[in-house]
Parts: sequence; structure tokens; C-alpha cells
Amino acid sequence: MLVLMAEKGGLMSTNELAKELDVSPLYLRQIAVELERRGIITSVRGAKGGYMLAKNPKALTVEEITKIYEDMSIVPCIKDPNACPFTSTCKTRKLWIELNNCILAFLKSKSLAEVAGGNRR
Repeated sequence: MLVLMAEKGGLMSTNELAKELDVSPLYLRQIAVELERRGIITSVRGAKGGYMLAKNPKALTVEEITKIYEDMSIVPCIKDPNACPFTSTCKTRKLWIELNNCILAFLKSKSLAEVAGGNRR
């Protein structure tokens, strides 16, 4: 949804987004609630309403978007050391933490504009 919005720029109706993405408009509205709450998109009500990016796609990182919906920890003990009874003696936990940090750094280094493949806004 956000990639398409970054590609097209401007205001897009839920129906237009849904048609292009081949998903239900209701599904997009559910996703949009949290994106709007976080200030990533803004909505315009009414017959000619829709959604538009509230942030510049060049300044919006993939990590910022992804963490809204996903726990980016590749193993549960990264976020919660109590998730595993072997955390204190685990020989691989440091490896998983380092790998997780690499993944987060990579996602943080990519902007929505880069993913969309353009230089809009």
C-alpha cells in the first residue's frame, strides 16, 4: 500500500488502492488505521477522499514501517530474555542478536522511496 502510494504520489482512494493491489478495500482500511495513528499516512474524508503519505518517502525507512506490524526479533529471546529457560547459558544467543541487529540496520538503511524505485516528493 505504501509503496504504491509513494509511486503514485498524492491522494488515492481506498477503492483505487484496493484495485491496484488486488485486495479488499476493507483490508486496506484496517491497515490504514495504524498507519494514520502513527502519522505515516493521512486521510481525507468524503466522496473524493482517500489516503496520502503524511511523510516524505525519502525520510520513511522500511524498518519504521515494518516494526508497526511485525516483531522484528528473529528469535523470541532477543526481545524477551525470559522467553527461553536457556537464555543465560545459550551459546548462540549473541549470534542471533548480532544477526537481528544487521537485519534492522539494513531495513533502517532503506527508504520507502528506494523501495518504490523513484524520487517522488
